[in-house]
Amino acid sequence: MAAIATITTIVTLAPTVDRTMAKPMRRLMLGAVMALLLAGCALTPREYPELATPRALPIERLQAARPLLALVLGAGGSRGFAHVGVIKALEAAGLQADIVVGSSSGAVVASLYASGMTAAAIEQHALQIEDSDLIDLTLFGPGRVRGEALQNYVNRLLDNRSIETMPRAFGVVATAREAKRMTVFNRGNTGLAVRASASIPDIFWPVLIAGVEYVDGGLSSRVPVAVARSMGADVVVAVDVSWRGSDEVAQADVPIRPDNPRTRTLDFSARLESIAAGEVAARAALPLLRERLAEAVKARVSLAPR
Repeated sequence: MAAIATITTIVTLAPTVDRTMAKPMRRLMLGAVMALLLAGCALTPREYPELATPRALPIERLQAARPLLALVLGAGGSRGFAHVGVIKALEAAGLQADIVVGSSSGAVVASLYASGMTAAAIEQHALQIEDSDLIDLTLFGPGRVRGEALQNYVNRLLDNRSIETMPRAFGVVATAREAKRMTVFNRGNTGLAVRASASIPDIFWPVLIAGVEYVDGGLSSRVPVAVARSMGADVVVAVDVSWRGSDEVAQADVPIRPDNPRTRTLDFSARLESIAAGEVAARAALPLLRERLAEAVKARVSLAPR
């Protein structure tokens, strides 16, 4: 509609142009009309048949002889850099998650961690990232950011690994736009699933998967602790980086709320401060985490057949 309105304006003004400017103006008008018409062809989300479609299959509980640790990384836009600091603190303490769940910006970091990437490597990528790596601005469509750049960035870093091939069990939370229903992608193209999870309405374009439009996972679950439980977690560490806070994080065995600087959704300027905030908060939570892990071990022993 915007393209049609602009074309109408150009045509309306055309007769008022001085004759000496008629030819250059006609060329300019023709170029503008063609550009707008071409842009109008791409005003809605499209499918990606060349990619393995992300799927939400029934969740199967992970089984192990020892207690399973899950890390849940929540929604929060650019404040999600704090997740990197949390992973740094856990790794420095010799702790590795068996299950990883991410929502919105948390899904971006979670995908790298689920792939087996070290905390140092994740931090390096976080510090080297450019705005253009994640943000492909557009003048047309249902949002300011298409999202293909984010999708391609994740897939490039992961060498196009699908969700089910990750070394750590991995779930990506997105929201079915029409039904406002939480969806947990656990199969298929990782970059596309992460893009769907991070597609904040009115900022990012919705993502079309198997005929359904998906948007930001934070709309249906900001900190999806329950998903980690359903995947078989005995102990859940959940990180809430949303500025308003989420009640869901209280359901975790170890809730972590980093003291992030307040930033706009797409403002990456405070990434260092956010990473540091995540690391400080996670270190403070380590005694509680070790206590919860010890309790889980005792519970396993008490339930073991004699």
